[in-house]
Amino acid sequence: MEPPHKHPRRNDEPTMSPSLPDLSTLPELVLIHILSFMDPKEAVQTCILSKRWRNLWTRVTSLNFNKHAFKSTADFVRFVTDVLFFHGASKLDTFRLSWCVHKHAVSTHSNKTYQIYVSNISAWIFSALSCKPLTISLVLYGFANLKLPRVLFTCASLEQLELDIFDSRKKAIEPKCVNLPNLKKLKFRYCELNNLVMQGILSGCPLLEELSLDGCSLKFSEMKSDVLRCLTILSCQSSRMVEIFMPSLISLHLEDYCPGIIKLSLKNTPSLSKVFVSYKFFNENYFSSAEFGFFNCLTTVTDLELYGPGLQELLEKIILNCPKLHCLKQLTFGQGAINKKPALLCHLLRNTPNLQKLTISDKQHSVPEKPATSGEPKKKGVTGEIPFRCKHLKAIEIKYSDPSRLHELIGILLRNKSHGKRVRIDLSRF
Repeated sequence: MEPPHKHPRRNDEPTMSPSLPDLSTLPELVLIHILSFMDPKEAVQTCILSKRWRNLWTRVTSLNFNKHAFKSTADFVRFVTDVLFFHGASKLDTFRLSWCVHKHAVSTHSNKTYQIYVSNISAWIFSALSCKPLTISLVLYGFANLKLPRVLFTCASLEQLELDIFDSRKKAIEPKCVNLPNLKKLKFRYCELNNLVMQGILSGCPLLEELSLDGCSLKFSEMKSDVLRCLTILSCQSSRMVEIFMPSLISLHLEDYCPGIIKLSLKNTPSLSKVFVSYKFFNENYFSSAEFGFFNCLTTVTDLELYGPGLQELLEKIILNCPKLHCLKQLTFGQGAINKKPALLCHLLRNTPNLQKLTISDKQHSVPEKPATSGEPKKKGVTGEIPFRCKHLKAIEIKYSDPSRLHELIGILLRNKSHGKRVRIDLSRF
């Protein structure tokens, strides 16, 4: 009897995939590292897989608790308390806690229950600090009687601290003593910072390199640090002039910056090389001589980015007295800020003789023009084009969304360029 005929395997027939390795065969340290990237609820559920997995979750080095992942407040409080109670790792890489209480939720709880929640937060922070964490991130909204434990500001292991605290009393951050010898990155959001707090932070963090203030109320008058390298200020408010003394500062990032709403004065920043400024709006009533001083302190900057709908009005005020920026090599400019007077760009380039690359971006939000009232005199400003000399200029990059004004802008740049070297122009559309 002849053997059955064997048909050749077709390409569409399924093939057996090689067997995947069993996770349980991996070393415990590898499994714990994997669990540290998981949501705590999912990490805890792995205890039912086998006897070996039963206690692995208690040794994870990263804990991220978010109230939004729970349907009820009671379940969230119980879960966080239990996890921290059974957690057995001697060290933590990261501890994150996010809990936002809305006004209507506060009204539904009794005052006693609400105070228990506040005490729970303090107990959780104490428990996390006992594991010598490297990073702590707290996002806490709506806790009017919250006051962060003072030991948070004396934790020797901390390298990164993020405090996003929004409370009506603005009393959550009041450290009597700040001693964070290894802290390198610090971020405050929606906090009120007075002179005592800021002086304590900058003097008690000898290794602090990056400081970010987002939506904060600045109640201090000066910032002094010999080691800070990067300073970011976003949408902050200040009723007084803030003087900055930072000889090691390299990068300054100001977003939603409005002269008058916040006033900055760069007093000692000889190392400053990179500056980003986004002007939210310009109000002539708030304008002061401080803005002239601000631009006068940019003589060491090599990379400058200017954006925002309020930029055009500001430049009209200071452009004729703008200092020579001999060190500037890269300039990024929002075209939307000069859409009414492109000649402003020529005046600015006249003060950048060593510029190598110019980037113009016109992706700006439209801002309605203020209607002129009858009898109002016309403001004097920059009216005509002037030649500029950037003998080192090699490239111009224009990012545009509306091509109607592209030809005019390129014409102004090439018409007023006073040297004969070739310049590469790159165009890209949003």
